[in-house]
Amino acid sequence: MAISKVLRQLLDTRLGILVAHLEKSFLKDQVVARSTPPLAAASGRTSFHSGAAILLMLLGLSTMLTAAAQASEWNIDHLMQSLAHTKPGRATFVEKKFLTMLEKPIESSGRLRFIAPDSLEMHTLKPKNEVMLIQGDVLTIDHQDIHLQDHPELLAFIDSIRGTLTGNQQMLEQFFRLSLNGSEGNWTLTMLPRQKKLADLVQYIQVNGSNNTVTSIETLKTNRDRSLITITKSPTP
Repeated sequence: MAISKVLRQLLDTRLGILVAHLEKSFLKDQVVARSTPPLAAASGRTSFHSGAAILLMLLGLSTMLTAAAQASEWNIDHLMQSLAHTKPGRATFVEKKFLTMLEKPIESSGRLRFIAPDSLEMHTLKPKNEVMLIQGDVLTIDHQDIHLQDHPELLAFIDSIRGTLTGNQQMLEQFFRLSLNGSEGNWTLTMLPRQKKLADLVQYIQVNGSNNTVTSIETLKTNRDRSLITITKSPTP
């Protein structure tokens, strides 16, 4: 058991004892106050106020330990487990490509559909109709097949998406070094390429999300070209 949890449990126990003690002391002071001189009654009130101050301090410490425990429990393992339990579904996307040679980004939009364990369909509706389907190690674009094993850099990029959507940490770590920042409600997973060939092309991939939902995927290439895909989960029918 984590130290923070032990401390939190210990504090909860101590707080319960202290609260009971203060309630007992308060009731006793109320009875004594009716039959004692003013000076003695004031002493009893001082004792009660001191106990109340200690209680407030312990409550503040307990809150801090609870927040620290929650932060320490949120890590890559927990994120992957959360993503792995997400049911396959549909979403809409907007992709913006920022190319160094162009002043304005190139924008496209459409629908995403993920089918466990490894199928992903990206149906672009604007500016032109195009369907990209990934099934296993085969990428199909407008009825033309590309075998991803022959293109390891492309496979790594696609698996960065599939691995995140399925919570497959082993798949991701095969190609990337992973780091996680933020909180469970607002997190950023950063992937840095392990292999030199991929590192020569891609500087990093960043996936942003909330809880078990991916909200955007950003890719920065070494030539400073950048792609940002914003994903909006479609409501379950």
